[in-house]
This record gives sequence, C-alpha cells and structure tokens, in this order.
Amino acid sequence: MMEKYLFKKNSERIEFIQKEVNILSDNKDRSFADMLLHRSMESHLSDLKAEQRAEDTRHPLRDFMELRLKGIVVDLGTIPLELLGIVSSNLAALVQRATHKLSSGNDSSRVPYSVKSALDIRLAELSPGSTRLGLTFSTGQCELIETVSSKAVKEIIQLLDANDAATMMNQVAEIGYNSAQSLKKIIEECEKNHIDFDLSWVGPFSEGRRSVAVTSSKIKILNERLAATTISQPSIETISGVLASLSKYGKMELEIDGDKVKASFPIDMLDEIQKKHKVGQQVSLTVEITDIHNENLGLHRTNYLVKSLN
Repeated sequence: MMEKYLFKKNSERIEFIQKEVNILSDNKDRSFADMLLHRSMESHLSDLKAEQRAEDTRHPLRDFMELRLKGIVVDLGTIPLELLGIVSSNLAALVQRATHKLSSGNDSSRVPYSVKSALDIRLAELSPGSTRLGLTFSTGQCELIETVSSKAVKEIIQLLDANDAATMMNQVAEIGYNSAQSLKKIIEECEKNHIDFDLSWVGPFSEGRRSVAVTSSKIKILNERLAATTISQPSIETISGVLASLSKYGKMELEIDGDKVKASFPIDMLDEIQKKHKVGQQVSLTVEITDIHNENLGLHRTNYLVKSLN
C-alpha cells in the first residue's frame, strides 16, 4: 500500500484510508469496480485499526485477542446476532474455564466470580469486512513471570494449531474438558455457517503476536474429534510415589514403580506442598481421577487432581 510510504504513523494512514472509504460510501453511482475497491479498502482499514488497537491496548497487565470470522454470512459487514451471541459467550467461557482449570486443577463448567473478575474480559472492538471480534483481558498482577491466564491462551492456540490427534487430546486435557466444550460450540457454529476463522493474541507474555488460521477442513476435523471426546465420572484414590518435579503453575510429577504420573493441584496449595515435601522425597496424595477418552481415535488421557496431602 502506497500510504505506508506517505505516512510515518499508523493513525495517519487510518485517517487517510477512512476518508477514501467515506468518499466511496457516499458515491451513490458506484460501479462494480468501485464496489470491489470499497470492499478491499474497508478490509485494509480494518487491518490497520486492528494493529492500532493492539498498540493502544498494550499495557503491562492487559492482553488483546482477536477472532476474525471469514465467510459469506459475515463478509458483508454484518453478522447474525444469534451467531455473535454464541461465539462471544463461548469465547469468553473458553478462556475463563481454561484459566480456572490451570489455576485450581478443577475441570468445571462453573467458573468462580473471582476468576471472571480477575480476567475482566471485555469486548474492545467489532469491525466489519471479515467480521473481527476484539477482546481485552487482564493477565494478572505479576509483570515478571508468565501468568495463568496467558498460559491458558497459549494452550488454546496450541490446541487449534495441533495437527495430530494425540497432541489435540493432550491439549484438551490441559485446558480441561469443559473449556474444550466451549471451543466445540464455536467450531459447530462455524461449520454450520461455513465460516473459517483466525485467532490472534498479543500481550506481555505472548512473545510477539501469536496467531492461528483455522480453515474449513481443520474445522471439520476439530468438530469430529471434539464431538467424540468424553470425560468419565471422577473417582477418589490414594497414590504414593517419589516427587520427581514440582511447578509453580500447579503441576507435579510422581515416579510410581518406574512410571511417571503427572498431577495437577490448586496453585494456592503450593506453599503447603513445599513445606512438607522436597523433590526426591516419598509422598502420599489423595487424588481425584478422571479419564478423557476419544473412542473414535482410540485415545485417552488420565487426569489426576490433588485433593489433599496424606
């Protein structure tokens, strides 16, 4: 685009393109070529505004996520209200449930108000062209290390970017079955309405702009895999082994009879664990066990959630 060389600031380019779009919009005698140009410039303007929003919303404690929907039903500058409601509500639930799962270990459809309030997910922009849904949310109170919510978004993007079934199952287990169900509802709506989408994220812990493009073929695969994924009823057991590793993100690994078993625990339990046990020591835990299973793929992942130290 020539305006990149004419203007030094993105805001100046936006102002220039906006004037050109307004001129074309006001022209009642537009030719077919004018209509194509108008649509192209609107799309370019939307891209420039997205870049500007990402720049404007950069803050040590804020992240910006954009979902760009692409398809006939959303390419005319509008989006069916029912579709918008389903996508936006489940996008928020996807991030909230994944954050709750990573912070507490609980794979639940109900997210505490404290988690929702801390995330503070807000609609920052709804742009035409290919419909863009822009969200801002808080990454937490720590500016020096990766936060749980930023880690949750990384896991979500890795799930969408996964090509093989085993990786997908591992990512479902990471963000939780209930978070994956929110993603499934978005995927179902996209497949039903013949929509592709791009998901991008920028924030203090994104290490630059992260994005993933989800095509119609990928949507079909995801829908089939998520639809065939189930979770068992939880059971309570006691397990014992050597504490092999311990993470501040609510993860531990036990060595039991030569095998490695990974378990999650509420982050606020970390101090208790560190006071009672060190890596290399024998530990006994009461755990809640659930099994995420995909019958079509013949894959399963067992999740262990620490309920208490024995």
